[in-house]
Amino acid sequence: MSEGDFPRPGEVGEQFLRIARYPKNIGALDHPSAQGAAVGKCGDSLEVSLRIESGAIADIKVFPHGCLYTLVCASAMSELAKGRDLDHALELEPHEVAEALGGLPEDHLHCARLAVNTLGEAIADYYRRTSLSGSSGSA
Repeated sequence: MSEGDFPRPGEVGEQFLRIARYPKNIGALDHPSAQGAAVGKCGDSLEVSLRIESGAIADIKVFPHGCLYTLVCASAMSELAKGRDLDHALELEPHEVAEALGGLPEDHLHCARLAVNTLGEAIADYYRRTSLSGSSGSA
């Protein structure tokens, strides 16, 4: 990691630093209901795996590749998404991730966008999988 990967003093709040020290939901689920992956404009990438039960996110794991901001945004997004029904999870916005962190520097808002977009990719994968399994069962 380069020096630019770490927040400058006063640039982020205590919540950001807490999540940076103790990120949650890092890794991958065994036998997920859905998975998504995306690459941000900076080249960082994120993988999200979901376990869906009764139309809601019962469990979520994130596997970020990149800077500290991507890691922290992915962790925060996972906490915001866990327990939400899928439609509500799709409504999650990057500014909500930033707010959960106590704010983000303008030049790292794209990390929150990457987290939310990758969640959307995983949910889209779930809908594709259920659509395919539903159509094959009725044929």
